[in-house]
Amino acid sequence: MVPDREWRPAGENMDKRTARKVHAADFQRTLRELRSQYLQQMESRLRAGIEENDEANREAPGSDHMHVYVRKRPLLPHELRKHEFDVITAVGQREIVIHECKMYPDMRHKYVVSHHQRFSTCYDEKVDTETIYEDAVKHLLLHAMQGGKSVCMMYGQTGSGKTYTMSGLFHYISDDLFTEAVGDVDFAVSVSAVEVAGSNCFDLIHDRAKVLVCDDGEGNTGLVGTTEVGADSTNSLLEVLEGVKDLRTTESTTVNHQSSRSHLVCYVNLRHRSLKQGELGELYGQLVLLDLAGSERNEDSFYHDAARRKEAIEINKSHLALKECVRAIGREDNTGFVPYRASVLTRILKGCLWSMNSRASMLEDTPHVSTDRVDVKEAGEGEEERVIPIREWDNERVRKWICSSSWGSSAEGISR
Repeated sequence: MVPDREWRPAGENMDKRTARKVHAADFQRTLRELRSQYLQQMESRLRAGIEENDEANREAPGSDHMHVYVRKRPLLPHELRKHEFDVITAVGQREIVIHECKMYPDMRHKYVVSHHQRFSTCYDEKVDTETIYEDAVKHLLLHAMQGGKSVCMMYGQTGSGKTYTMSGLFHYISDDLFTEAVGDVDFAVSVSAVEVAGSNCFDLIHDRAKVLVCDDGEGNTGLVGTTEVGADSTNSLLEVLEGVKDLRTTESTTVNHQSSRSHLVCYVNLRHRSLKQGELGELYGQLVLLDLAGSERNEDSFYHDAARRKEAIEINKSHLALKECVRAIGREDNTGFVPYRASVLTRILKGCLWSMNSRASMLEDTPHVSTDRVDVKEAGEGEEERVIPIREWDNERVRKWICSSSWGSSAEGISR
């Protein structure tokens, strides 16, 4: 339990979020003690050689279909002004501890609940983007350069740093794509990019033209109406990627003055060089860069109008659909239904995530502020609407229902 401190003046009420900030010093003291314990445990594990064995047994990047990486970002100035404090601890290289600072019903006594989660790799706020690229993304690029399909997904709530991380990755991808030597295949690089907003899809390279998401006779999903632009150098590729990033829809929110309100899907296509000038060659490999729209806390969306609330629901629906698809991919028996048709986003990712020669990484950026709520149902607002099944009545039941109503006396003569 967190030690007591002097309470605010008698009769003054506050919600639990405010109470956590008022008692921040007490919570922080307890968190320092917990982190000291974790550090001692880690040192004991290192002395015993347990951590080395754990790292040695860890699968190398690319040895499995999907890996999940978590990046903890530092507190921002506007969060410090709101008296937020750090509630996430990176323990070792694979574990994140979320400290939930809570108040008892009397709003006087306090306690901390710690949730332990393990991932492929965890990064604290001191790790730079280059390290994350080398660990989580470079193997995807090399896989695409060897003829495979790779997907890199950025996930997190609005203001968590997804677009910041993706912008850094653009630089390293653009550089390595033209400097790394992989095999003897001579391929041409081209880029196409679409923005997914709800059920609509737009081409970000050609004047935001409407893009159709269609299925062929074999069930393969494709995009009709997209434009590919070639890139023959690091600078030209980076210019295209940065350009499409700046064209996506953004809105100002209470936590981010440029919050992305749509999903950005960039296709870095590696094609065999065509013998005919102006024609696209056959697709050889592909790297898909997905910057998901940020989810929002209820506190952040409190002042939204009806249109913005509807927009948030659409975003959460697509997050939920993607989550269910990722869960289906992760089943050990590799059986069962994969609900990729639940949203436009998962439909266009089908060919990348569900092909035999595909790999994927999900990078989750977390803001770790004290007023965040631990919630295992991330996309609850985006769940499907309740569907009431239609009852089938035969002629006899319909006749009895009509006759039993207040005006049914005049229907006594209804024929069977």
